[in-house]
Amino acid sequence: MNAYFIKRDKMKYIALIFVSFMLFSCQGSARKEASNDSSSSLPPIGGAKDKYGCLIAAGYTWSKIKDECIRPWEGTITMNITDTSTNFETAAFVLMDLTKQKAELFIQEEDDSVLLDSVTPHLYANEHYKLIEENHCWSLIHQEETLYEEKK
Repeated sequence: MNAYFIKRDKMKYIALIFVSFMLFSCQGSARKEASNDSSSSLPPIGGAKDKYGCLIAAGYTWSKIKDECIRPWEGTITMNITDTSTNFETAAFVLMDLTKQKAELFIQEEDDSVLLDSVTPHLYANEHYKLIEENHCWSLIHQEETLYEEKK
């Protein structure tokens, strides 16, 4: 009778090993699937993008004139704010199209860039803003107040 119990115990032991192996192998694949799912919920490398797909953290924003993401401070006219007492932003940027028919403003007062149309060779305007060149320097005017000026 002892041989019967020993044989039965060996069978239980083998069955227990088999069941354990099956359980751990299933959990291993579940862990792999869980790790794959968690990586897809992470933000993309490089940070958030705006509604146009421009990488915000790298300083990119959408240009209506170029129809692509640009860094406004690269290849544009830089103008300094005239009243620094009320504002932390210190610069605005202007991009002109190749035909000089439109100017695009990148200013902190607006969420998106602003397009101005050429009125004369030294004046661009829309219903809110005027961009005027005098003495080879640009000024941005809003409601008769000069907001930004190019360094002289």
